[in-house]
Amino acid sequence: DLDMVRYIPLLLVIGLAWGQVDILWTQTFSSSSDDNGYSVQQTLDGGYILTGYTSYSENGGKDLWLIKTDLNGDAIWTHEMGGSADDGGNSLQQTTDGGYIIAGFTHSYGSYGRNTWLIKTNSQGNIEWNQTYGGNENQHGYSVQQTIDGSYIIVGYTTSYSQTDIWLIKTDSLGQEQWNKIFVGEGNSVEQTNDGGYIITGSENFWNNWDILLIKID
Repeated sequence: DLDMVRYIPLLLVIGLAWGQVDILWTQTFSSSSDDNGYSVQQTLDGGYILTGYTSYSENGGKDLWLIKTDLNGDAIWTHEMGGSADDGGNSLQQTTDGGYIIAGFTHSYGSYGRNTWLIKTNSQGNIEWNQTYGGNENQHGYSVQQTIDGSYIIVGYTTSYSQTDIWLIKTDSLGQEQWNKIFVGEGNSVEQTNDGGYIITGSENFWNNWDILLIKID
């Protein structure tokens, strides 16, 4: 609902000691409560799509917030998605059909606890389908990508099997789970590689110190 958006264009020029950076524009999207953006991508029309959460919700809790802008960052449309508990988006990508795939979390839908949430929308941000993945504890989807076969790969974390593990989920084109894998650590990003496999990055706790973790799988 564009009525809940306050966007403020600013033109700033910042002089730096080693040169000058020109900020062409900034935009602010704000409700009457706390909001946050976690992922952005330029769309095929030259505009931008971003997701995160808004604390302004008629249902209660936080809602996933999806915002489409033009090339100057002015909002074209927005959608809020969620139920009575906290929900949010962490990663998105424009899909080959011009729609969008979003990964995040939901506490409103699915099994007990927090679940990984995958949402597919059309080009106008209207939900075509959504799927939840989870066990008896907490799950969260941090990164999603459409794969070369038209389906999706998601990485995040789960606490349903031990303490906190990387959770990698492969779905079909409708979000139905095909397989999942568990690795020690926390997963933040996944990308399909040229050989059809996947590269994952995140972190691993080694003797109470967190290290960057890189995992290549087939």
